[in-house]
Amino acid sequence: DASNMAGALKALGAVLDGAAFAAADQKKLVALVQSQQADGDDELDLGAPAAATYKSHSNGIVDVLEDLKEKAEGELADLRKAETNTQHNYDMLKQSLTDQ
Repeated sequence: DASNMAGALKALGAVLDGAAFAAADQKKLVALVQSQQADGDDELDLGAPAAATYKSHSNGIVDVLEDLKEKAEGELADLRKAETNTQHNYDMLKQSLTDQ
């Protein structure tokens, strides 16, 4: 079981590195997986967890993913604004050069 967890964490790390997640976000996701594993060790011996138990654990994952989505949308909006400003500055420079 410990070797499976180590392999899963290594695979998760590779996915997070490839997905270009920020280091803080990577740490949150790894900590979440580790806490889920620690909570789930007892459940593995007894079979599938109860529906209420599963539901309570899924909220943490959903919250992390929603936070990541909000952060990505904010970054996208900032980049689009910067791109628009850069395009406007370029157009103004081009116009001033052609007017001379």
